[in-house]
Amino acid sequence: MQTTPTPKGSANRPPPGRPPVLPPAPASGTNPATPVSPVSTYWAVLRLTDALPAELLTRLRSEEEEANRTDGGDEAALRRRIAQRIEAELNAGHGDCWLRDEQVARLVQSALQAGHGRRYTLRAWSVLPNHLQVIFTTAEGVDAGAVVREWRSYTTSQVNLALDRGAVELWERLPYLRALEDEAEVMRRIRNVEFRAVNAGLCRRPRDWKWSSAHESAPAPVSRGGGGNGSGGASAGVASGGPTPPASMGGAARPVNPPRPRPG
Repeated sequence: MQTTPTPKGSANRPPPGRPPVLPPAPASGTNPATPVSPVSTYWAVLRLTDALPAELLTRLRSEEEEANRTDGGDEAALRRRIAQRIEAELNAGHGDCWLRDEQVARLVQSALQAGHGRRYTLRAWSVLPNHLQVIFTTAEGVDAGAVVREWRSYTTSQVNLALDRGAVELWERLPYLRALEDEAEVMRRIRNVEFRAVNAGLCRRPRDWKWSSAHESAPAPVSRGGGGNGSGGASAGVASGGPTPPASMGGAARPVNPPRPRPG
């Protein structure tokens, strides 16, 4: 990935209020690989480069394909089994888990929120230690693949600046992007995404995970003894500020409260 060089002595930080220049996103509809959704709602998963080592992914796929042949060759069952294995491996916390860092999680969450209400509507998200999951509905004429590419590009440049890592890839090259069939599936996926942190053993309730839509839409805690500590409410992860996303992502980030289902 190409990054904008910084002058010597700048500590690899951009001037205040001036984010790095990103290449323009491809025009809507130029990516034939972008799936099409009848409800224009998509499920995206972005994994860190070391979240699932290639050899581990190859091994678990081989194991499940062999087990599937033994069980009769049901392709739908095979896809479910592979998805369950991948989720279990992600929950195991492979890799450096950069998203566990509060500064990194805040940058990623703010980037998602920047385009909300403009180019897309966020329905749910969870920023987990080694991957990101998002449910979003695109505005008319907006290409979902272009939105995900902008998230990847902008967050990579900002995290590299924040951690002084140089030009290093943050995410796996090919994110997972799936078009959802109808609103019923959308609601099931929202619940699944918001429960990811619970399933990974990171918290007891979805609302307890700070970097998620479940936390953002939870009631703010009662402040005791003056000002709050910034640990809850709709402004979590946004109020503390950070670099302003480029205009293509909607400008400054702002708190959002996407709808979410009640746990069944």
